Amino acid sequence: MFVALQSKLDTILRGGGLMKLSAVAALAISLLTFPASFADAAEGYTLGPGDHVRVQVSDFRSGGEVYRWTVYETGKDFIVGPNGRLSLPIVGELDAEGKTTGELEAEVAAKLQAKTGLIARPDASIQIVRYRPFYVIGGVDKPGEYEYQPGLTVLQAFAMAGGPPRATTDQLIGFEKDALTSRGDLAVLSVDRISLLARQARLDAEIADKPELAFPDELRANSANPDAAHVLQEEQLQFDSRRSGLAKQVNAVDQNKTYLAGEINALRQKGESLGAELAAMRKEREIIAGLQSRGLSAAPRLLELEQSIAQIEGDQTDVEVAIVRANEDISKDDRDIAGLKAKFRKETLEEAAEVRDKLAETVKKIQTSRNLIQEAEVRAPGIARSNASGYANPIFVLSRPAKDGKMENFTAQETDAIQPGDVLRVTPKNADRAMTAAPRLAD
Repeated sequence: MFVALQSKLDTILRGGGLMKLSAVAALAISLLTFPASFADAAEGYTLGPGDHVRVQVSDFRSGGEVYRWTVYETGKDFIVGPNGRLSLPIVGELDAEGKTTGELEAEVAAKLQAKTGLIARPDASIQIVRYRPFYVIGGVDKPGEYEYQPGLTVLQAFAMAGGPPRATTDQLIGFEKDALTSRGDLAVLSVDRISLLARQARLDAEIADKPELAFPDELRANSANPDAAHVLQEEQLQFDSRRSGLAKQVNAVDQNKTYLAGEINALRQKGESLGAELAAMRKEREIIAGLQSRGLSAAPRLLELEQSIAQIEGDQTDVEVAIVRANEDISKDDRDIAGLKAKFRKETLEEAAEVRDKLAETVKKIQTSRNLIQEAEVRAPGIARSNASGYANPIFVLSRPAKDGKMENFTAQETDAIQPGDVLRVTPKNADRAMTAAPRLAD
């Protein structure tokens, strides 16, 4: 991306002309916004879930001026979701996992050109502003989650985690404190998970338009837990309330439809009455007209009948118009009911997607807390008591997510590169087999 911007700048400068000056300025801004050192460092980096990126798009307009797309100038970060997809304005969702920023830039530019109908392809620049983290556990002073930076090695990650542990009483107390903290975090996360599972069950029932809410077996099995019981009760009340609220809105519109249907029936009866009255007057008019032709009836009576007939015909027209309007109102009510249901479903689907993302994140945090507890309560004290000389050449084991979603474990060297999502386990070289083994992380 950086090289492409430099090449475009050279082309503009060779073209010359005052009208190119604004384009030169715009590209210069782009070069300053994405520093060379950072862009080069991330050149071969492939994106994955949890990466934060910032997007800028520009294109040339009439007069040689560069237009920067304001929809991407908000300073907002876009996050690669757990499913490996990136959602961008106008473009929509893209598969970002496993792609470099350069590959994604080309795809974004192509899609924007196709969707907007531009003759020339716009310039899309994507900057990684925050990488997904990596983790260090085992024989280190500060195990936990760390922010990834390009070019990070195993030795540097070991140093970031504080190096080897110190076999002191304070350290052992620290391990115990870490275990208590992690247990507290785990308890909170477990409640959060139950809450999210219950909400997911409620949303699934609403999406399927089920009349009753049925919770999964796992939640019903924990109903004796006060926290879990409270969560289930809240979601049940929410389900009943939302379903009742929608039903009331629909019923209100249905009542208006019923009223309109009654009004139409009344209007039709009135129309029939007017028709009968009109038929009688027309018959009378024929009789009066015959009498008048023979000089047996006065003209005013015939005129009076003509006026009455005209009035009734006008009333008939009004009734027919009123019936048409009432039918139009009923059609509008039907559209309103469909709109209410569509809005309810749309909001429910959006909330369900958000809950799925939060649930996936919570499950990952729970696994991390369990690993930290294991390290603090089982492995960390043993490492702290081991011979300090074992850390002169510690054993590094990297656990790295594979394409199938599982973890691959392999022994690493100090100069090996760390990748986002890695779990670096550190053990002393002279630790026993139980300590040096690199157990597979739970899937």
